[in-house]
Amino acid sequence: MSILPTPTWRCRSCSALSNTWERHLTPLDPTLFGEIDPPQRLLMGPGPVNAHPRVLRAMSADLLGQFDPEMTGFMNQVMALYRPVFGTWNQWTMLIDGTARAAIEASLVSLVEPGDTVLVVNFGRFGLLLTEILSRLGAKIEQVSAPWGEVVPMDAIAAAIEQFGPKVVATVHGDTSTTMAQPLEGLGALCKAAGAYLYVDACAT
Repeated sequence: MSILPTPTWRCRSCSALSNTWERHLTPLDPTLFGEIDPPQRLLMGPGPVNAHPRVLRAMSADLLGQFDPEMTGFMNQVMALYRPVFGTWNQWTMLIDGTARAAIEASLVSLVEPGDTVLVVNFGRFGLLLTEILSRLGAKIEQVSAPWGEVVPMDAIAAAIEQFGPKVVATVHGDTSTTMAQPLEGLGALCKAAGAYLYVDACAT
């Protein structure tokens, strides 16, 4: 149902258009609008997903400004807790609020420098996303691929690692564009033996 009329562009000036628009404004009918009260759903897709009750409680806490002294203390605690997760003692280990793509990009930016060789295990749309991000980072991209609807055999990945000697091996675990899950067992050992970092996009799994 249209609440406002479709504006016409026959007016000769913005002022005339504004006056015409205001004359045709229709009062809003309050019965057309209700409270935002979403029904409960069990979300089983790659996102959005149901939030844990602890997360919901935290999100309902009072807000703090980013320059509040208490906020600084909370951030310092979060940074300290994040360092062991990533195996680093870098004091600038920061928490970034963003989408899954933001996490993917932040991880790759931290691993890859221009000219680094990166082997992408590509079997779906999100493998292509890895190559798109890596191309913007100036990486030398090599790929070992499988037709969509299949996964890449481990022996093919091993051969590509031996052939290209990458600094990073990057793969998606569960690619929602094809519903396929790339097996990871043994991949870490292959990368360790070759002295390569292993990056896994596990957003959907």
